[in-house]
Amino acid sequence: MKLITVDHQACKRDGMCAEVCPVGCIGFDAEGFPQDAFTDFCNGCGHCMAVCPSGAIANSRLDAAGFAPAPENLPDAQAVRQLMLSRRSVRAYKDKPVDAGTMAGLLDTARYAPTAVNSQKVFFTACLDPAKTREAARLSVDWLRGSGVYPHLVQAWDAGREVVLRGAPAFVVASSPSDYSWGETDCVIALSYLELAAASAGLGACWAGLLTRAAKLNPALAGFLGLEEGQTLHGGLMLGYPKYRYRMIPPRQAAKVAWL
Repeated sequence: MKLITVDHQACKRDGMCAEVCPVGCIGFDAEGFPQDAFTDFCNGCGHCMAVCPSGAIANSRLDAAGFAPAPENLPDAQAVRQLMLSRRSVRAYKDKPVDAGTMAGLLDTARYAPTAVNSQKVFFTACLDPAKTREAARLSVDWLRGSGVYPHLVQAWDAGREVVLRGAPAFVVASSPSDYSWGETDCVIALSYLELAAASAGLGACWAGLLTRAAKLNPALAGFLGLEEGQTLHGGLMLGYPKYRYRMIPPRQAAKVAWL
């Protein structure tokens, strides 16, 4: 079956589809129309169809009905910068649940994060149940208690302070196949997308480092999270509505840059 099909009446022979193809699987015939070349390397990214201004190209690995029009009006650079600079790691949350629709929207945004060669091997586990969130925190503390790491946090837990997920009503973790070389990178990028999307939706988030570390070393927690054999968790976020509003942007060190 052909990979590339071209409407010769609509095609402008501008070469845009081949130029943006990340793996070089589009060539040209004698008349300058796009055609199949090295099709085994196609990763189904959709760039060829997404860039064509006349809709002249089709890719047999992609469903044209699944494409959505790109928005014409995007936030300007200053608005994006202000969102990113004003984002804080939130560790105090209102006693207010995150609804399923909001979480579904965040995950739907995060799935568009880039992955190596469009592999899309990021798997999310999401929890909206505060009781289960608390249980995940308890299992993390169980690992802390036995590991000897951060004994002061175990003491804080025993004193009634939630030190793992900070009383957040929800959390999300991202995992990938253990034998996938780019799993950690892809999961972190996807969670970064989700974190910024959460901030734009009025939610607070914080990276769940203790949960992530414990899930890799505590089989009971890994089982609770539904991680299957051959699947590795690479990161997580606690999520909820911020209890407090930050009114200032704290300073940060100047960027460490080597200009070439």
